[in-house]
Amino acid sequence: MPLIPIIALVLGFELFWKYGAWTAQEATARYTAIAVLAGLDTIVGGVRAWQTDKFDEAVFISGFFVNALLAVGLVALGEHLGLETGLGDGRISVMMIGAVVVFTGRILNNLAVIRRWIIDWWRAREDVRHGRLATDLEKVKA
Repeated sequence: MPLIPIIALVLGFELFWKYGAWTAQEATARYTAIAVLAGLDTIVGGVRAWQTDKFDEAVFISGFFVNALLAVGLVALGEHLGLETGLGDGRISVMMIGAVVVFTGRILNNLAVIRRWIIDWWRAREDVRHGRLATDLEKVKA
């Protein structure tokens, strides 16, 4: 069932791409960008959990919304408190920078684990296909 959120994300991007002539206010775009980044972090984390047989729908769904709302809330709090950097109109919330750094780091870390799992799976598949007996096939599942 972890494919449902991924399919929903792809369909959402497709609809946005097709009918995406919408314009957003700068503040709305900032909050939306952080919410999307938090949601993407949750999706990649869900894929990683699914690969290790630790996927839990309740944790995934609650994490998706709680992470997005918390990230938006932290950015709003940072802007409300005046925690901004930059000059003139180019000012940006320090909390937004922090959220981008943290979520991007988590996404890249999860993608690295997923990539390693796929490589191990592919190598084990090739070993079986060519008649070589992999010594530790259980390691691939972990």
